[in-house]
Amino acid sequence: MISAIVSLFFVTLIMGSDYMVTGDFSLFSTLLFSIFTLFITLFFKFYRAIYLIVLLLGTAHHLFFNYFHRTIEATDISLFYLHIEETFESFFSLPSLFILSFVVSVVGFFFLVISHKIETKTYHLKAWIKYPLSILLLLINADSTMGTKLLLATSKISINQNKSISRQETPLYPKREAKLNIVLIIGESMRYDNYVEKKLKSQNFFYKKIYAGAINTDVSVPLLLNAKTNPLELSSDNETNLFKLAKKNHFDTSFISIQSSKSLQYIEQYLQKKHIDNYTTYNKNERKPLFDFLLLKHLKKIDFSKKSLTVLQQIGQHSPYRYFSGLKSPSPKENYKKSVDYSFELYDKIYQRLLATKEPFVFIYTSDHGEFTGEGGRYGHNIFEPTIYEVPLFIASNTPLPQGYKEIISHHHLAQYITYLLGYYQKLNLSKKAPIINGTMLSREDRYITIKEQL
Repeated sequence: MISAIVSLFFVTLIMGSDYMVTGDFSLFSTLLFSIFTLFITLFFKFYRAIYLIVLLLGTAHHLFFNYFHRTIEATDISLFYLHIEETFESFFSLPSLFILSFVVSVVGFFFLVISHKIETKTYHLKAWIKYPLSILLLLINADSTMGTKLLLATSKISINQNKSISRQETPLYPKREAKLNIVLIIGESMRYDNYVEKKLKSQNFFYKKIYAGAINTDVSVPLLLNAKTNPLELSSDNETNLFKLAKKNHFDTSFISIQSSKSLQYIEQYLQKKHIDNYTTYNKNERKPLFDFLLLKHLKKIDFSKKSLTVLQQIGQHSPYRYFSGLKSPSPKENYKKSVDYSFELYDKIYQRLLATKEPFVFIYTSDHGEFTGEGGRYGHNIFEPTIYEVPLFIASNTPLPQGYKEIISHHHLAQYITYLLGYYQKLNLSKKAPIINGTMLSREDRYITIKEQL
């Protein structure tokens, strides 16, 4: 009887907290979890340890759900380990997300301490029956609670590394000399929304909404800079790499990132640094207090009397949306807007700097992906939603642009456009294939989507 009461209280705690977080309740799942919990309580002396594991896994999953408003997947766990520092930085910037999880944890630990003082009778069952049956019950309950869902997702983590598609690429050769300065700025987490659209209108540049190549930076940036749509085709020596193409046509090349070398560790191998004359990154302490405005310092060092390809990567609107000068707000949405303001101030400074050189230039901006900042209770990215894969593009120039550039609708198109500017095509011919949005993994294990209804 006491064992039944103890297990019932634990089921109520776990299923109740799951319902408060997700708003979803299943009587069938509750019944299954009750059977599993009662079995563990009756036949295992160390049942409290199992309770503790389920409690901790559930609490961790609650935090994830409160941030992203979706159930965790195996790829999310992989990304956590790949970017553990950034993950904690984003989570801890929103302490309100911890309140419910903290309360559940405290109540759960208090319950485990109290139940330890309560004598519950443990029944003996032959090992060859007890252990297989407990495993079977665990498998049946794998999708019952937030804790067991996290355990299930963990068991699905792929141990396979990114396997590129081995194929011989045809080298590209310049068709024109193309004396031009190309400045591509890759933003971080700027979505295309009404606020950004107003900013774009005020600049009088050509602008539009386009599709990103992926829903996170590690996949999106390599695809863009290598003119690819499939991350499995990425290699350390792609013939279509923009820096490689630039050097073959005698451009000076630069890659300046406000992000740290640690943040770029999964991107760097696809940049082809041997073709980059000036490669610079910043760590956390170095980029304060100017953040993205440090890019201007490097821009002033570039000799624009020579033709050049300069790629500038921002920290931009990266969570926790505090990478800008000035007062910070307790509101994530407000800080996000302030970071957007800061970015557009930078774009204006870059544009004025380019105008002052009196040399022909094309100034291009796009973002790696978009971001949720609390809409529908969701934060971050890494999800196939228009808010994430629809991003801004603007192009400004003091020299005539080729016909067809207004038809750009994707990162892949943008890469083809830059390849044309580097002198590799006589005419700009954009791909007619439907845009592809990749997931969060270079291994493509979390799928991709094809956009049929285009912008």
